[in-house]
Amino acid sequence: MSVEKGDLESKVVERDFYARSEEEQQDFLSQTWCNQCMEVDLGMKNPKEFESSERLWIEGECVNCGAQVVTEIVYEDE
Repeated sequence: MSVEKGDLESKVVERDFYARSEEEQQDFLSQTWCNQCMEVDLGMKNPKEFESSERLWIEGECVNCGAQVVTEIVYEDE
């Protein structure tokens, strides 16, 4: 499914978060930061994964307060 946000050059594509391994899903759902609660690792529910040419991220809701939580995924070279 393709979803466009902003101008035509920054095309955003929704990915299947549940195609990730169970372990990876749990890591991303638990390792969060909520700007509303100002706390780390409260958890995320209702995740949706997106990518653009510049970045990859997961959006969901804080388990504690329900505010939007965004986790950017950065792969580091080992």
